[in-house]
Amino acid sequence: MPHVPALLARLRDEPRYLAALAALLVDEVLAAPARRFVDPVRLTPLIVTGLQAAAAAPGHASWLEQRLRDALGRIRPRQGSVRARLPGELVPLLRSVVRRPYTPSRALVRAVVDQATVRDLSRTILHTTLLDFAKKVGSIFPDTSKIPGAGVTSKLFGVAKGVASAVGLDASVEDRVRGFVDGAVGRVIDMIVDRVSDPRHASEGAAFRGDVLASLLDLPESALHAELLKLDPAVVARDLHAALVAVAAWDRLPAEIEAVLNEVVAGLGDATVGELLAGSGEIEAWRGAVEAELRYHLGHGLTGPRFAGWLEHLVAGTLPEEQVT
Repeated sequence: MPHVPALLARLRDEPRYLAALAALLVDEVLAAPARRFVDPVRLTPLIVTGLQAAAAAPGHASWLEQRLRDALGRIRPRQGSVRARLPGELVPLLRSVVRRPYTPSRALVRAVVDQATVRDLSRTILHTTLLDFAKKVGSIFPDTSKIPGAGVTSKLFGVAKGVASAVGLDASVEDRVRGFVDGAVGRVIDMIVDRVSDPRHASEGAAFRGDVLASLLDLPESALHAELLKLDPAVVARDLHAALVAVAAWDRLPAEIEAVLNEVVAGLGDATVGELLAGSGEIEAWRGAVEAELRYHLGHGLTGPRFAGWLEHLVAGTLPEEQVT
């Protein structure tokens, strides 16, 4: 069929046709109702089937591991700090964002800090600090009991030194310190919750976040790179795959996905893609680049031998059964 090669030659030699096709495709997307691209009835089974297929694939965990190894192998730290890699104007903005006052609720703070590990850490710190302080007091207080005229002062120093010595030497006293600390841990947790959830101390939290950001930005890239290298790709891949298997086997997965998609659709209403993007500047900023990419890829796809063979079958109505899904 001589007209097929002519059509393909026109697509190859006259770029304006590809440009018109690219513009037509973009216009179609912008004019389409946005909900068309978020159809719960169509997308829910696709997402569920895709997740389940990936979870059941025999080599999925190995594939994940290799991708992680490749990614870690490509990362090379540069000389200097993290701050030097960021645009100069971005750092003050980040500082302003993290320093905005914020007061979390008491329930949220308690859920974070009232944990067994935090209690154990607080208990260890308090216990060790009290014992170390007592021992230190015992070593610095002089024995003034035999100094003439020392009077009450001498007795006070003697008592302090005796208590300090007892804490360091007497197991029963150390047990009492431990009991005191156990009772104090709950109060420590309560004090943390009270302070962090108090709006009067929001500025302290903001300053803390700002200090953390500054410290992180001043770290050398090599320090963060060293932390990344601590990741074991095999372990991370197994964990990710196990999470995927768990999600894929969830009996509520289809219902949850459909519910989320239905909420998205309800929020979109009847607005088109173009209407949703109107006023954002995105269409003006990206349309030219998107059309150029479409022209580039369509040019490769529509002038190749596979498309030529498909077009021959289309014109002749002879598409082989093995090419039909």
